[in-house]
Order: sequence, then C-alpha cells, then structure tokens
Amino acid sequence: MPGLRPKPFRKFNRVVLGIAGGILVVFTTFNTWINPLWVTPTPWTNEKFAEYRPIYRQQRTGKAGIARSVPWKVGFFGSSRADIAFDPMLPQWEGKPAVNLAVSAGTLPETAGILRYTVEHCPLEVAVVGIDLGDLSGPGSGIRTTGYMESPFNPKGEAVERELRYVAGVSTFESAMKTLGYWNDRDKPDFVLPEYTPQGHRLRHQDKDRVAAGMRRDAIPHAMKGSRRRLTIAERNGGTIPADPEKIRLTKQILEDCKTHKVALKIVIPPNHSTYISVYHYSGDPDPAFYTDRSTLVKLVEESNAAHPEAPLAEIWDFNDFHELNCEPLPTTNEGRMHWWLDGTHARKALGDVMLARMMGWPTEGPAADYGMKLTAANLQQRVDGLKADYHEFQKRHPDQFQWMLDGINSYKSSGRENEKAPEGAQEF
Repeated sequence: MPGLRPKPFRKFNRVVLGIAGGILVVFTTFNTWINPLWVTPTPWTNEKFAEYRPIYRQQRTGKAGIARSVPWKVGFFGSSRADIAFDPMLPQWEGKPAVNLAVSAGTLPETAGILRYTVEHCPLEVAVVGIDLGDLSGPGSGIRTTGYMESPFNPKGEAVERELRYVAGVSTFESAMKTLGYWNDRDKPDFVLPEYTPQGHRLRHQDKDRVAAGMRRDAIPHAMKGSRRRLTIAERNGGTIPADPEKIRLTKQILEDCKTHKVALKIVIPPNHSTYISVYHYSGDPDPAFYTDRSTLVKLVEESNAAHPEAPLAEIWDFNDFHELNCEPLPTTNEGRMHWWLDGTHARKALGDVMLARMMGWPTEGPAADYGMKLTAANLQQRVDGLKADYHEFQKRHPDQFQWMLDGINSYKSSGRENEKAPEGAQEF
C-alpha cells in the first residue's frame, strides 16, 4: 500500500537529525577532551592542555571548574586586586594546594557566593578574602553582568541546562579551539601562555605601556567618580555614609561559613597607590579614611570571633595606607614599569607576596617588614587618625606625586567626563 512507504520528507528529517546528532557527538567529544573552562572533566580529558585554557573571558565559569578540580586547602577571594596579587604557587605553601578564585570587578555578592561554593566542595583550611574599601558602604554590584549568574557559582541557576551547554555548547567549542591554538603555538619564539594559571592566578598579560598616562586616564577619574557617588550617598543620610545592609549580611555569611567549616579567615583591605588614595582626601570625600568600612568590618569580625570560640580566629589585615611601598615613584618613560604596582589600584604579585608573608607570619625584610597592620577594635581609631595625618605628610614627602595627582584631577575636570556613571568596586583591569 502506498501509505506504508516512507514519505520523502521523513527520510530528509532522518538525515538532518543524523547530521545534527553527529555534530553534537563531535562537539561533545572535542569539548570534554580539552575541557577549556575546567567544568567538563571526563576520563578522556587531556590535562596537557591545563596551562593553555583561556578562561579570561569566562572567569566565573572557569574558576568554578578550577574550584572543584582539586581538594584545595588555601583559597584567595575578592576582586581583581586579589586576582592579580596573590600567588597560590609560592614555595611557602609547602605543597599545600592553594587556589586563586578572585574575579575581576568582583564585589561582596560574588565573593560570598564563591567562598560558599568553595567550602562546600573543598577541605579549605585558610581563606584570604579581599574586601575593597567602598564595597561595604556601596549598595551596588555588577553581579548580573559579570557572568556569575551563568556560572556554577550561582546556586539558583538552571544546573542541567548549564551543564549541557558546557558539554556541547558553541562557546565551549570556541574556547576549546583557542586552547588548541595556544597548544599548537607553544614552541613559537614570541609565545606567551594565557592570562590564568591552572591554579586560577592571573599571572600574565598584565603590563601596558604609558603606565602614568593610564593612571591619569583611569585611576584618577575612578577615584573622582567614586568620591562623587559617596557624596551623594552622604547627602541622603545626613552627612554620613552608612554600611549597606545587604553587604553586611554577605560579610556575616562569609564569617559564618568560615566558622562552620573551621576555616582560618584573613580579611584583606587591599592597597591602592598613594596618588589614588589622596584623591579621596583632596576631593572632599565625606569619609576619606573609609571609617564606615573599616569600623563595620572590625565590629563584624569581633562579634563573630566572640560567638565562635571553638573556630579559628578571623583577622583583618589593612594594607591601604601611605606606606612607602604604596608611594612608589611613577614611571617617567612610556616603557617604564613600577616594581610593586601595575597601576593606581592593582598591586603586582611582588607586593602580593609581601602581603601574604605579613598575614601568614613568614619572614620579611626591609620596607616590607612593617607593611600593613592587623586591624582591631583597639587600634581602629588610631588607624583612621593616622591615615589623615599621613595624607598631609605624603604631600611633604612626595610633592611631585601630589602635584601629578592634582594635574590629573584638573585634567579630568576639564575633559567633560565628570558626568560619566560612577563606578562600583575596584578600577577595572
């Protein structure tokens, strides 16, 4: 009977479905063999590609994969300041597996979520958590636009759909091709590995020419816009800047998660270059020493330590001041570089090594020996008063840097850029 014979379009559909199925198999096999974002490990994944995986454009997804790839015992969290500065491969870790899970433009909503994800997947013993000044007293966050919501860090995401996308998605395939490209180019004379190491540290592709000009273009305006935003907040609150209730809740979550899992928490107030810090004092910021942020952190840590005497003590280490290492002279040539600083808000690994040494009690020498301080309720007011006094001392000790900062402010004011949107968190990098 004619009705028993397959119609031509049915044959066509089978062919199309067969081709689509074949493509899906190819994508899946290739993606999981290379595992470019660390989230699709399989028995046939080839770890020779580990150093070549380009996660920069998908940091949150890549770092979630890295977080669950090894039973890490030491973790770094925070924004790009921690992402760049803290080295998980220092010999002082003595073989203890350490990982850098900080992310560019990260704020407390992401930091709290990433730390929780990590303690749920790893036997973490030490957590170094960077909290940028202005985060606790700023209500905003870029969490919905950074890629966090689409990553495994987001507990409310569609897990099945997400994992299928990682296994067979086009974006994963593109990343796999880039990984393979890095692998194929590895023996070329000018070859440089991707930004991130397998331990999540942004170690490469950092240096840029015209450092001083870049700081004038980016760091000084960033501080000016930040101070303007804070003035608006103060005007709405009777001249003061309150801590944001949601950010307080998230800081408490970080503390509670560390106490629950018996993790030694070291909260870091990351440094800025002194020219950047000075902008807040000079511009009339309502709280140039960020007393709100510092006092809130001290209060929350003291309360958490008192409530959990059975758990390791949480500490606050404050490196944001006018110490000589934060007053490094700016380069005078286009090709010049600073030893301790990449720009006005990002310390190099060299300074990150000093910070880790100070926090962990490792030996330090020279100017590094007194870099930063452990912040407590007992020395909080002394710290804030000292910062205000050190600002005036900075003008005397480094008049060239202070004048450069003034020139940068005047250049920004005359550029017509003052109406740009004020930033949240750290200067982007």
